[in-house]
Amino acid sequence: MSAGGHSKATEPLWLPKQAGKTPMDAYRRHVNETFRVNLRNTQDLHRWSVQHPQEFWIDLYDHLGLYPKLPSHMTKAYDDTVPMSSNPPFFPGLRMNYAENAMFANPDPEAIALVGLREGMDLSQEDGEQLTWREFREKVRVTASALRRSGIKQGDRVAALVATSVWAMILFHATASIGAIFTSISPELGLEGCVSRLQQVTPSILFADSDTVYKGKTVPTESKVRQMLDRLKPTPQTYIVPIASPPAAFPSITEFLAKANSSDPLQFAPTSFNDPLMICYSSGTTGAPKCIVHRHGIIIQLKKISAIHNSTTPADVILQYSSTSWVVFYIMCGYFACGAKTIVYNGSPTYPDAIQLLRMAEKYKVTYFGVSPRYLLEIEMSKVIPKSELDLSSLRIVYTTGATLSAEQYRWFYKAFPPDIHLCNTAGGTDTATSLIAADPCGPVHAGEMQIFGLGMDVDIAHPTTGESILHTGEAGEMIVRQPYPSMPCFFWGDTANNTKYKESYFERFTHIDVWAQHDWLSCNPATGGLVMHGRSDGVLNPSGIRFGSGEIYAVVESAPLNTRISNSLCVGRRRATDRDEEVFLFLVMAKGETFTPEFAAQVKQAIRHALSPRHVPKFVLEVPDVPVTINGKKVETAVKQVLGGKDVTPSNTVMNPEMIGYFRRFRDLESEPRGAKL
Repeated sequence: MSAGGHSKATEPLWLPKQAGKTPMDAYRRHVNETFRVNLRNTQDLHRWSVQHPQEFWIDLYDHLGLYPKLPSHMTKAYDDTVPMSSNPPFFPGLRMNYAENAMFANPDPEAIALVGLREGMDLSQEDGEQLTWREFREKVRVTASALRRSGIKQGDRVAALVATSVWAMILFHATASIGAIFTSISPELGLEGCVSRLQQVTPSILFADSDTVYKGKTVPTESKVRQMLDRLKPTPQTYIVPIASPPAAFPSITEFLAKANSSDPLQFAPTSFNDPLMICYSSGTTGAPKCIVHRHGIIIQLKKISAIHNSTTPADVILQYSSTSWVVFYIMCGYFACGAKTIVYNGSPTYPDAIQLLRMAEKYKVTYFGVSPRYLLEIEMSKVIPKSELDLSSLRIVYTTGATLSAEQYRWFYKAFPPDIHLCNTAGGTDTATSLIAADPCGPVHAGEMQIFGLGMDVDIAHPTTGESILHTGEAGEMIVRQPYPSMPCFFWGDTANNTKYKESYFERFTHIDVWAQHDWLSCNPATGGLVMHGRSDGVLNPSGIRFGSGEIYAVVESAPLNTRISNSLCVGRRRATDRDEEVFLFLVMAKGETFTPEFAAQVKQAIRHALSPRHVPKFVLEVPDVPVTINGKKVETAVKQVLGGKDVTPSNTVMNPEMIGYFRRFRDLESEPRGAKL
């Protein structure tokens, strides 16, 4: 479906095999019985949850078995008489701790909790580092004791420059248990990126991997840690987690653990539902990253998605690829908090080749596999057919987020993977720490469409000028949330007393209505109810008044047959101060061994014209050596758009290849496509 509003019902690619037997069905029946309603499907359940938010959030807390139980006199989850932008606290007065709710989810203490894997391991010979739930809890107890005896107290920041690993999980849960605030950064982030984050949050203690392991290279981090500490005031206590290099200049984590006392019990600070738990960072590509503080109560959202939308139980095996710099690391912790065996992997998802993660899925009989759409594209471009190469019969759900899955990718998936797998594309963000658009285990999957809004999330599609709902028209508009939800950030670390930056970020898109703006451009197909993301709303393309998202262009050029010749693309608009209209640029990175020619550019334009419309065809199709991306792999559209429009942009250190931002200055004054020459 394009942003123009036409819609059609397509044949579903997947239908639920467990109809009527999923945790979503069970919860719907529970709501029907408890509240004497007759909700027939997940759409009805979602509608009820946003029409009765107080009842929903209170009931959900109890249904998920969160501890301690809510007091019987609590009849409201939050104060609904105040504006959403005031960020009303949820379950005020409730004392609860994230770690206490996450660490006892599996009833069998001898079941495997974590499997730690590292790039370069021979999966046929090695099983990885394995911890039972009993062993995990003991390691958290010892780590928490050592933190307390190092002087770390509730509200202090504990920083971890560590990869996704067993230690990352131990440090996060130990920090939560004592009421301190955890913040993690992937160790491959450059010096400036680390400093710009940690200078803002001033950690009391820092843990760092001794090496970064990625794409066959092992790079020591000692020099970077030393340079970081020179610039962090006050200087945090620092300990090294050995990976390949022995710790030299700094004490090791073994010396840290020696501070623990064997008589200190595993205990949990009586934090409130709304107390800070952890700090994530925005991938702001042209300035200092925002320090987004999330609360202990985030567990209600994490478990809602994992347990109800995605049917996770202690019988599941989770493989969610993520760096620790991304909110998806904490999303993965939500599956862990359902008692599922969780595989934590330190390394590149495509080393030594595109199917290494799938080999892990085969070996460990993974049931839930979480990756990015880009990873699936890498498999497609490798021409491997996974179902022919591997036994993936254990997989029941493949979950993608971070970008949009094109309709062609959905179709390719159901040819290349076992057809009974539930393929989900979802949307949320670092800011929401939950899925705004989630999976429906009870409903069909249609090519190119996400399934349903998350329960309790009053998501809507708003007219970009009036703010009125246009969800049922099929037209694309601003994705907004109209009511509070319990994973709204507590605040931004370092913001003003009246939360100026927070309100600017989420609540100033519309002046006359008090709603959360996600700054995404979304439409709903009236024929199926499916949802289509068209890109960031600040990156919406608007040539001659025709509005469409870059995602529609990517869906064409990054799908077969073009993706055999194109390895990446970037689509942005240029509107300089003197321009009367916006012109669309499509930049292409050619695949290895492929040559860009004027004939190929014409072929790309024809493919877009045929798949979408003549109005979608970019004025310029040009070759570039690379596309700027953030450390989480997201394309940097806004900064490039600003550069094309005449603004000199200083890229932030969240951009993996910042030199590419300035590269696009050469296109500012381009008036026609060069013939045959590469710019």
